[in-house]
Amino acid sequence: MEYFQTAWRDGSSLNKGLTSEEFFYNQIYNALEVNVANRTLPFFNSDAKTVPVELSTGKIINDENLIALEQISSKKGYSSNVWIYGDVLDKMQKEGIPLNLRRDAEPVLCLTKYANYTHLNKPELYIAEGGSKAKAQYLYNYDSLNERSKKAVDKYFKNATQVNQVHTEENLKNYLDNLKKSKTEVQPRLEAMKSALKTAAKNSEAVLKKGNQNCYQNMNFAPVINAQIRHMCQVNTGARLKNSSNPAMENACYDFFSQIINDTNQNKGCKWVVGEAVTKAMTAGLEYAKACTSRDFNQEIRKNREEQSIKKEKLKRRESEGLSY
Repeated sequence: MEYFQTAWRDGSSLNKGLTSEEFFYNQIYNALEVNVANRTLPFFNSDAKTVPVELSTGKIINDENLIALEQISSKKGYSSNVWIYGDVLDKMQKEGIPLNLRRDAEPVLCLTKYANYTHLNKPELYIAEGGSKAKAQYLYNYDSLNERSKKAVDKYFKNATQVNQVHTEENLKNYLDNLKKSKTEVQPRLEAMKSALKTAAKNSEAVLKKGNQNCYQNMNFAPVINAQIRHMCQVNTGARLKNSSNPAMENACYDFFSQIINDTNQNKGCKWVVGEAVTKAMTAGLEYAKACTSRDFNQEIRKNREEQSIKKEKLKRRESEGLSY
């Protein structure tokens, strides 16, 4: 019987002595190290056309967890960007549905970020409200299952792709509309966001130096943030925007990451802290791209569309179950 990791368990030997947050950033660092060596950074994957979607709910994962999912997906060579909670797979198996993982399968730990330690922001509920409903839990890529197991979950897979297709069409329209708006209407917002990106780059540099105290030179995260912006605009619109990548941008990113990784490994720096620095920079690029592909720089329309699609799917299942009796 296949073992699926579900929620984070303090004290487990699988944690390697790390807290859930440390493990989260450490897995990103380890994946980044492999992707840099193999030149498989997700920024430059021309086949990437969707953002990560959780299979059983059809919900988009669009925060720091996206960084972890994309990096590990690239590391493992998964072509799918559809994910499913380990808890969901575990329950399906206990109900008698045989499921098996590929030999090289690797789950990804995702975290729910708590706001002000007292409540959750609505976009941050995506992880907590699904699967085991725990703050820290594991997801598996659709491609980490063997072929027979994939067939057992295809009814959910179809729903996830339908939801994503609706979003990419909407995002493309929003992106083009934003470009057409007058400079007086849009430009001040873009300038404010660009200023925030500069701050994010400096903050990432400060975190990096905490993880690698022997790194004294200035480390410019701008190439990483710019690559993430371009990449996320592409996947949010179904890769229908003109590919603006160039060899100089790609080489700058690989050189930057190579230097960070080499310095960290040689100086025995704290990998999870360095992973946190990189993640924060990429998340800043993600947020900028989300704004560029949102109607009036607002995610509410997209989120509402997701929720309506999920409600309709649940209603269909209830009606189907009612007719089966």
